[in-house]
Amino acid sequence: MKYYLSFLFFVLTLSTQAQMLNDSPFNATVAHPKYKNGRGKKILIDKGHHNFIVELGLVQPFMEVSKSDGYQPVIDSAVFTKAYLANYEMLLIMPALPFQFGSKSQVTNEVTFTAEEIENIYNWVSQGGSLMLFSEHAPIDKAMTPLFNRFGIELSIGIAYDSLNCDTTVKKGSYDTVLEFNKKNGLLFSDHPITKGEKPKEQIDQIRTWGGSALKSKNYTPILKLSNSAGIRKYSGTGPSNMGNALCLVGQVGKGKLFAMGDCNGFTAMYAMSGGRKMSAGMQVPNYDWKQFVLNTLHWLD
Repeated sequence: MKYYLSFLFFVLTLSTQAQMLNDSPFNATVAHPKYKNGRGKKILIDKGHHNFIVELGLVQPFMEVSKSDGYQPVIDSAVFTKAYLANYEMLLIMPALPFQFGSKSQVTNEVTFTAEEIENIYNWVSQGGSLMLFSEHAPIDKAMTPLFNRFGIELSIGIAYDSLNCDTTVKKGSYDTVLEFNKKNGLLFSDHPITKGEKPKEQIDQIRTWGGSALKSKNYTPILKLSNSAGIRKYSGTGPSNMGNALCLVGQVGKGKLFAMGDCNGFTAMYAMSGGRKMSAGMQVPNYDWKQFVLNTLHWLD
């Protein structure tokens, strides 16, 4: 199946959010789990900041994969305090907004995370926590910017595109926002534990993203790099600004680790329907290594 539109662009044109659903079949089983059942680290999944991927149940495939690998994912919606975060070893923050997803197309002066929450998250990571942090294209990028900035990462505002490193077989719609990262085009950084894996069969060969925000920082390693032909386009009436050089950055923050990404779809296994047409994104899409990428990310953070 070809994907010529940004996934969330496709979704935002739907009449109801209920048309975003978990796809099937999806095999979440891990053949050789990292831990025995329930013996792995606790993963807090944030639901307290209009994290629509979580609110719509689209985080379920990630939960199933992580559970199969022995981890303990928990969804909660409390405020990020020092005492609250101390109960967990990993934190997953899917794209968040200051309002219900789909209710507004612009982020203005609303606050997604309070300054105190941002500081508590940063301190928790620097003291040894492991954070998976996701943004998306506009308007989500603007809502996520203060939290990314605290970790020294700039976010683009708009949507990332690259007409030379995408599916160019049929030039229709926003095909150039569906980006390809592999060894052939040199945009997949292969010399990192996330892309190398712990065993030869865990190596990542090809990744695809479905529209997102570009990231930029001197402090982290770009796992999914943007080429010189990439750019940022105005999206949903917002942008363009702040050209980044990657879709995924990883690195050390004090005693802890950060995995930061401008597109969340690879950590799902979802689809959307419109006019009888189905569009899939995530770990179930054939010929891409997203499921192993998710597992390798957990192992590296661990």
